[in-house]
Amino acid sequence: MDFDELVELATGHGAYDYQRRVAMEGLPELLRVPTGTGKTLAIVLGWLYRRRHHPDPAVRAAIPHWLVFVLPMRVLVEQVHAMARDWLDRVAPDVDVHVIMGGEGVRDSRWLLNPGRDTVVIGTVDMLVSRALNRGYGESRFIWPVAFGLLNAGCAWVFDEVQLMGPALPTSRQLQALRRDLGTPAPCTSTWMSATVEPSQLQTVDSGSVGSTIELGVDDRDGPLVRRLGASKMVRSLELDPDHRARSLADQLLSEHKPGTRTIAVMNTVKAAVDLWREISRLSGAVDVVLLHSRFRPPDRQDHTARALEDVDANGPGRIVVSTQVLEAGVDITSATLYTEAAPWPSMVQRAGRCNRSGEAEDAVLLWSEPAKPAPYEAGDIDAAGAALSHLEGRQVTPEDMGGQGVAVTEVIHPVLRRRDLVGLFDTTPDLSGNDLDVGRFIRAPGGLDVAVAWWDLAGTPPEERPLPSREERCPVLVGDLRAALGSRGAARAAWRFDHLDESWVVCRAEDVRPGGVVVLRALDGGYDPEIGWDPGGRHPVDELGQGASDQDLSDTAVSSDPATFDREWLALRRHLEDVEREVRSLADQLALTGLSEDLLEAAAVAGRLHDLGKAHHVFQEMLLGPVRGDESRLAELSAGGPWAKSAHHGGRYPRDRRHFRHELASALALLGDGGGALADVVERDLVVYLVAAHHGRVRLGIRSLPEDGRPSEGLAALGVWDGDVLPAVEVPGLVIPAQTLDLQAMGIGLDPSGHRSWTELALTLMDRGDLGPFRLGFLEALVRVADWRASAGVSQDEACHA
Repeated sequence: MDFDELVELATGHGAYDYQRRVAMEGLPELLRVPTGTGKTLAIVLGWLYRRRHHPDPAVRAAIPHWLVFVLPMRVLVEQVHAMARDWLDRVAPDVDVHVIMGGEGVRDSRWLLNPGRDTVVIGTVDMLVSRALNRGYGESRFIWPVAFGLLNAGCAWVFDEVQLMGPALPTSRQLQALRRDLGTPAPCTSTWMSATVEPSQLQTVDSGSVGSTIELGVDDRDGPLVRRLGASKMVRSLELDPDHRARSLADQLLSEHKPGTRTIAVMNTVKAAVDLWREISRLSGAVDVVLLHSRFRPPDRQDHTARALEDVDANGPGRIVVSTQVLEAGVDITSATLYTEAAPWPSMVQRAGRCNRSGEAEDAVLLWSEPAKPAPYEAGDIDAAGAALSHLEGRQVTPEDMGGQGVAVTEVIHPVLRRRDLVGLFDTTPDLSGNDLDVGRFIRAPGGLDVAVAWWDLAGTPPEERPLPSREERCPVLVGDLRAALGSRGAARAAWRFDHLDESWVVCRAEDVRPGGVVVLRALDGGYDPEIGWDPGGRHPVDELGQGASDQDLSDTAVSSDPATFDREWLALRRHLEDVEREVRSLADQLALTGLSEDLLEAAAVAGRLHDLGKAHHVFQEMLLGPVRGDESRLAELSAGGPWAKSAHHGGRYPRDRRHFRHELASALALLGDGGGALADVVERDLVVYLVAAHHGRVRLGIRSLPEDGRPSEGLAALGVWDGDVLPAVEVPGLVIPAQTLDLQAMGIGLDPSGHRSWTELALTLMDRGDLGPFRLGFLEALVRVADWRASAGVSQDEACHA
């Protein structure tokens, strides 16, 4: 079908001319059109048309199979998800749509099992850009490399409302330039969208002038968009009582509100919005009053958003929506009356776009006043916006009138992601104090980063087996706000975080709060209200949402955990190795991996064949057989049938002195030793060994002993493996690898006297190669690991996994 037919089937109405150009010319680097003119449709259906319906097969084959849609706020994520799913259900129901918001359960993460499927991935700047940098917020550190590998290969990235992205804007530009310079397994593209951004704002040190740009043309301005483009509103200022701002503003807004319509008030801070909501709620009578900001748990946020967007009864008292910047961009909502505090001019243009959005109101009004304090904005930007609005006082203005004012905005200098930064982030091992390289400076301005907070009914420390909070339980809170709440005297607020080394919940102090982390508070201590959201001063007990809200578990949050080992049935090691090799080859065939040579792909397949050699180790086999000890006949039967890759029983535990045992380290050491004969015909031997070691995210650029590692006398130990351990002979597809003694000399630095290379040297040499680099190497890691997951889960090649 042609693009117009596709749009008609998906939406019930026709396409705009600029949307056709996106579909025919391709997703541009810059899409600059006024708010409310259908950018999301242009991108989603434009991508789908080029991927599925373009008449040229070469064009279809070249379009990335994943569309990654990045938005500045969670409320926009939910709205874009709903629109995309609705359109695709009508024209392409087999295309998956997934939301990345942190706290994904097992089912929520199944999109990773199908990297070859056409998929739309939607998330906030924090969630998606952090994953592209190998530091996924709200995600286990041991999963970071999977998302990093997949999201930097064969993806069309789209960054919407870039004027709100802060440091993530230059970061996104640098990421695209680094993909170009370092190479990727499959081509990646990036598109930036906004009604107000200037091309000069997209220039970075490695990414100069903007390439293709699409804007409205003559046919758009003279066509169906003419009414929307000409929608006007009267600009008027309000004088507020400086001693009682919230009450004074509430009185005036109720006076200005027209029955049967929607009024919107946009405040610059959550506190200002909450204070105004309280005053209007006290005075409003029958008028429905809704509070919207970003500090709600998802079910409450969805409920408030649905109430705000619900059609207003023209014969009723109407509705007043009090909001922060969450309504500033992207949300398809309109009002007859809109009030806003003065803000930087791009924000004013966006906010004004929520007033008389479709041009249906004849007496729409845009009200404004100076904020009590400039924060979180620059004082000069507030003054410049106030001067421009004063110049427009009493005039009717359209969206293009607002956009054409040419109001200066303070240029902010953000940290710039460079090649050395990206290379440094490839290593996901924390330092000796447990800290990681911080990516927050590349994503949000100082003070703008979140931590996820959940409330549980607890008398003491959460039990070790308690799952991490699900996404429904998590309330985003500014890192600084939570630190202040935990550090304030007399707060009596207990908090916990999960420690991946202790493999248990530990007390979380104010200084332990990190961006993207997950913290549990005691419900009895308060701190949240369904109507207000995060409320650090509140002392009413918080309702716990319940453990059953998600199927997430602690599967990949602890060093020694490996939940896929415990399955519905016993599975022989040889059979599992066959299954994983087959899945690697199947996935490689599905994907158009034009940036990887045959030798590199063959190395990934061989790694799949050999990845679990270390499971033959006696420590692993004894752990698997532990639950059946006491049933001598069953134990004898299983012992004779091994070695096993998976057990039908849960509850197996490693001995205390081997508590962090990692079978993949034993596998890699075997291949570095006598087991290396299995690689005699392999061109990329070092790569095979690296992929084997890295397939659980615990061993990557270094091999490190942990404080709890037991040690043999006078010997080395790391991750539960002891120098001198004997790995028995292992049958793998096509050959038998002989028994051997494991050697941990690779833990050293440089060459030891016997000529052994260090593990770090091997890994860094691979990453520094021109035909590999961080993006290709990360993808090959993800390929082997996803194949392992698929084989373990019994996922067939053609299985459909819908969100």
